Amino acid sequence: MSKRKSIVILTVLAILIAFMGFACFASGPVPGSIKDYKGIFGVIGKGIDLNGGYYAVLEPKDEIDGDVDAALNAAIETLRSRLDENGYTEATITVENFTNLRVEIPEVDNADEVMELIGDQGELTFRSHDNTRLVYGKDVADAQAGYDADGNAVVYLEFTAEGQKAFAAATELVSGYSDGENYLAIYLGERLISSPTVSQKIDSRQAEITGIESIDEAKTIASVIKSGALDIEFTVGATQKMSATLGEGVLNNAIIAAGIGLLVIFAIMIVFYGGMGIAASIALMIYVVLYVCVLAIFPWVQLTFPGIAGIVLSIGMAVDANVIIFDRIKEEYANGKTSKASIAAGFKRALITVLDSNVTTVLAAIVLWILCSGSIKGFAITLFLGVLVSMFTAVLVTKWLINVVGGLVKEENRDRFFMLRRRDA
Repeated sequence: MSKRKSIVILTVLAILIAFMGFACFASGPVPGSIKDYKGIFGVIGKGIDLNGGYYAVLEPKDEIDGDVDAALNAAIETLRSRLDENGYTEATITVENFTNLRVEIPEVDNADEVMELIGDQGELTFRSHDNTRLVYGKDVADAQAGYDADGNAVVYLEFTAEGQKAFAAATELVSGYSDGENYLAIYLGERLISSPTVSQKIDSRQAEITGIESIDEAKTIASVIKSGALDIEFTVGATQKMSATLGEGVLNNAIIAAGIGLLVIFAIMIVFYGGMGIAASIALMIYVVLYVCVLAIFPWVQLTFPGIAGIVLSIGMAVDANVIIFDRIKEEYANGKTSKASIAAGFKRALITVLDSNVTTVLAAIVLWILCSGSIKGFAITLFLGVLVSMFTAVLVTKWLINVVGGLVKEENRDRFFMLRRRDA
């Protein structure tokens, strides 16, 4: 690659990285606007330890019959499922005073939001105008939030075989009523969700809940339907807003510390690997902005300190991959190959080792993601996403950048620029 072309590419990359870095991490008032700018990083959900939240104590309305521990564990599992479905993987649920449940949810400001996320405790029922129950929650096999053809939020329902029969009978009955009474009211407990008009018999395993205000509300309703009804009816006891448990400003300090750490890594890579270290440093900057964008896109991500540990580990994996590749390139060059041939062979022969270590980490993260909850699940999610992005930047992007950076020097000086030496040198 020519020197001129390399300079143009690196200049464009520098501008793009600077722009994306600003878009990711900058925040503050916008000149001429009443709104503040919130960077991409600010969009990512934060856990209670970083951003505070709200807690509510749920107290059983009546005395629990039978095995109290088993009943509470079943309730916790159901609530955990609902919170995870809504993206609150870092929420915690603990038993308090033997029969109460304490629910702590990050980035929530009041008890109404807590109860909306936890969901209605009653059963899903489809009722006629005279409150006759015609279809029940057990008849619904699945529920998913989505949009209809007009872009309105809906919940798509899928019935069981028996549910389809019950739904067909219910719609046939309701469609025969006079205007104003020919609707099928859908209730969660005693809360009316929707009451669509029925004009004819619907003999299908699919149906929609319409009249929902937002996609977030649709997701909440779907998660409540999928997770089932709570066996215990709770009332809300003590509630209170929580500040960040690790203190205000801890996240900004963590970002500053991460920035300093990256600068140290850049310096070490350049000292030991010269031009290849420069290419790796640029690739690592690309990795950081891509990773932040990926974290902001995925709804399951909520950053806590364990989640940040997953980010740090994935950065370490990216650096480790470059070290393995660069050492292999040095070894190939020391054995007599040209710099161009050494780079090609180094990437090819180190690829198996890099893939092996990264795939092993990804599989471990998937297992933790599936089997665990709370902070461990948050750690697994950030690690999984980080390793996938790091494999892309550490192998493909770095290889391309080495070619770009190599064009800055004359070919006869390239070996020394990449700090490559023969074995007898």
